[in-house]
Amino acid sequence: MNNRYQNKIWFSIFHPEKFHLMLYYSITSFIVIGIVSFVVGEVFSRIEKNDLIERSEKYAGYIVNHINLEMYDEFFAPSMDKYGYVDLENNEEQFNSLDKIIKSNIYGFNLKKIYLFDMNGQIVYSNISDHVGFILERGENLQLDSAIKSVPASALQEAGMKDSKGVLVESSLLESYYPVYEYSEGTVNKEKQTGVMEIYQNMEELDIQIARAHKKAVIITGSSMGLLFFILLLIIKKASNVIQLKTDQLVEARDNLEGKVGERTNEIKQTYERLQETQKRLSRSEKLAGIGTLAAGVAHEINNPLASVASCAEGLMDRLGNVDFKSKDDEEVFPDYLKTIYDETYRCKAIISKLLDFSRRQMPVFGKVNVNDLVANVVKLIGRQKELEKLSIELSYSPESIIIYGDVNQLQQVFLNMILNAIDATADGGKINITTIIVDNHAQVVFEDTGCGIVPENLDKVFEPFFSTKSPGKGTGLGLSICYGIIEEHKGKISVSSSGDGNGAVFTISLPVYIEQGDCKS
Repeated sequence: MNNRYQNKIWFSIFHPEKFHLMLYYSITSFIVIGIVSFVVGEVFSRIEKNDLIERSEKYAGYIVNHINLEMYDEFFAPSMDKYGYVDLENNEEQFNSLDKIIKSNIYGFNLKKIYLFDMNGQIVYSNISDHVGFILERGENLQLDSAIKSVPASALQEAGMKDSKGVLVESSLLESYYPVYEYSEGTVNKEKQTGVMEIYQNMEELDIQIARAHKKAVIITGSSMGLLFFILLLIIKKASNVIQLKTDQLVEARDNLEGKVGERTNEIKQTYERLQETQKRLSRSEKLAGIGTLAAGVAHEINNPLASVASCAEGLMDRLGNVDFKSKDDEEVFPDYLKTIYDETYRCKAIISKLLDFSRRQMPVFGKVNVNDLVANVVKLIGRQKELEKLSIELSYSPESIIIYGDVNQLQQVFLNMILNAIDATADGGKINITTIIVDNHAQVVFEDTGCGIVPENLDKVFEPFFSTKSPGKGTGLGLSICYGIIEEHKGKISVSSSGDGNGAVFTISLPVYIEQGDCKS
């Protein structure tokens, strides 16, 4: 029912006769507004990002040129005059002098790191002393290779990445490489490059400005398109009202037709199911009646000769003490033979008695029956059987009293047969659960065991006469057929289910609850 209702909703939305103009316009407009706003925001943020990076690169160039000039004026020229050479790696005094000059000149520029490379890619100076002496081979860093060739280059390092020295970047940094030249009397000599300077600029503000630009672009675009959306919405709403009126009329006509078709289809389906069930019951009743008539005739014909054989065997057994046997073997064999004849004859008589019970159509004596009490009495009746010492029966009664209208003796026979079958099917250590409940004004008695189970192909045969899954000699196959007939006479149903061989079986008996309405009984 739920699936049909959902399908009906989707059908009504996408059916050409039920075109929701307002719905489609609203959904489409919001999608377009979202996509355009996102794209415009991305474009503006990229433009802003590129502009900021370009400005930062120019700023880095000014800083490097300034430091380059100061290094030559305050460090390289005085060092060459004093020492005649520059060796930052081995001359600590020179290194400290350069470090002091660089730090004084970068103060206030918000630079995170600064490196000075020689033309071989070796770090000869850094404000991080651990990195001094580190060599970047050609090809490892394209920006450094470009700067060594006198072409400045930059690279934006996002947070979470690793820079060219393998250090994890905690916040956005712009890594800029600029060539360092020799100065002569305050003039740069670009024909004589002495190294490369690398500086790291803090770009945290870059992310903030990009986010602002993105937000601004999205707000402006969304507002403009939103205003256009509401203007068009007023126009479309007027057209939609006319369309909706005609659509409702068509949908109402279609729904009425669908409802009538559905009702007729359900009626036909229910009638067909009832016919199938009736045909099944008639076929089973016909079969049971024919088998019953045959069984009665055969039973009466066989019963008398069996009684004579049993009587003769019993008489011979009484005279064995007076017989003089010719050999010791005869004396041992004859009593065994007579005992076998006697036992098997009475077993045949028991089978004949069941056939006679099956063939007889006794009129039941109906009265009010308490299901919980009846089940308890049956369980108590078989409580002393030895098989129960190795099994457990668990009872789960309905908290409310369950009263049905039926023949107490016949129902006792049915419940007894159900429990005995469950005992036969359940191995030592198994369990039998018996439950009584009320479902839709019907009393249900459920017999569930953990026994050998029933294979799927035999589930439809268990109620047929003479069909049995027990080993030869242990069952006649009439018990469940008799139970089926008794339950049908009580206007009830009996069903069986099993997950297969070794998974136990569940027999469910459903009988109408007794409802007293004046003098009427149901």
